[in-house]
Amino acid sequence: MIGPEQEKGAETSLWKNTLSILQQQRRLFWGSAIGFFILYTFLFGIWKIPLLGLGINRTSAVTLADYLFILLITVLISSFIVLWKQERQEKVVSSSKWGAVGGGFSAFLAGICPVCQSLAFVAFGGTFLNIPTAFLIPYLGVLKLFSLGILGLAVYMKADSVYTKTCTVCKVIEAKDETSLPFLFRNNWLLGTLAVLAVLLLVNQVMLPKAFASVSLGGGGGGTSSLGAFEYGSKITLKPMPLAAGEQPKIPGYQAKVKPLPTISELPQKPLSGDAVQDLLNNLVPTGTPFYGTQAGVSFDDPVGAQKAWQKGLGVQLTAAEQERWNRIVNSFTCDYCCGSPQRPTIITHCGCAHSRAAQGMAKWFIKYYGNSYSDEEIYGEMARWYALWYPKGTIERIIQEAQL
Repeated sequence: MIGPEQEKGAETSLWKNTLSILQQQRRLFWGSAIGFFILYTFLFGIWKIPLLGLGINRTSAVTLADYLFILLITVLISSFIVLWKQERQEKVVSSSKWGAVGGGFSAFLAGICPVCQSLAFVAFGGTFLNIPTAFLIPYLGVLKLFSLGILGLAVYMKADSVYTKTCTVCKVIEAKDETSLPFLFRNNWLLGTLAVLAVLLLVNQVMLPKAFASVSLGGGGGGTSSLGAFEYGSKITLKPMPLAAGEQPKIPGYQAKVKPLPTISELPQKPLSGDAVQDLLNNLVPTGTPFYGTQAGVSFDDPVGAQKAWQKGLGVQLTAAEQERWNRIVNSFTCDYCCGSPQRPTIITHCGCAHSRAAQGMAKWFIKYYGNSYSDEEIYGEMARWYALWYPKGTIERIIQEAQL
């Protein structure tokens, strides 16, 4: 029998042995780490291949959590490669290779999900391949948890096989001796807790939006649809707006509240599916080219190109009255997902990101060329429509969050 102290010592020795191997093989580790870091930052749409402009369009802001996820995935895969090489050198048989394959693939899926609407490959300034990935949005948290968990388990099993010079799991399966299993597999409380957390996360990410949608969503295929107290449709969008004087937020502590806004462009509405997330993607996040697209040189299908085109609107010259109108619109329009946050949104004139400059240029362009045809509120709403395209994940999560209250 191995006592608690001996078991603790064995576990400590296992990790010391693993760290020693990583130290000895540091060139392989760092080489793999740099390679996978470059790969995953590419998959996350953080950079594109120079000159060719080849890469993946990302329409949501890169967050600290994204970088931490990339870093953890990179460390785990690099550690697995080093341990796999050590295992081959020592001719040890192991059964954990599929853990790395499964974890790597799920990490890839979690990586491409920030593009939200689709996996759009671009080159030379245009889109040449578009693969729908909207169905992955509800599962993003599950995918990240799964990829980290399965990769971590694969690394642990590989480290254990290198340390013990044998495939522990293989022997247990053959001998049916559960006492020989690693600690993780023998601790029912730990396994049970992980299982409960996984189920709760699954319910939160998948089942809750679907159940809510099946009760609250109505209409579909027509001009408008409802989600809780919200109404959206072909010419109505939703966006967090700054609180009016004396107005209370829907979420305590937040400085903005989701409200419906009339728009300039009109979107065909697809029939409702009963999945709140998918329905918002289908009917709130715009696609195609609006009627003013040719004149402005923009299309909803090319969000990055449109963002650059709208920035040129900053050069539009306005009259004193038009400038006053522009000041009124842009100084009440917020950035909620880049320079600001859902809790503390930033007025776009105080924000230096490309989306902010695009929105300011857009407002100038509409005031100059369509100011007599549309109200301030409609121009504001059209800007919000473009923000739903540029930040679909943040927009939909915020709407779902408030709709459930």
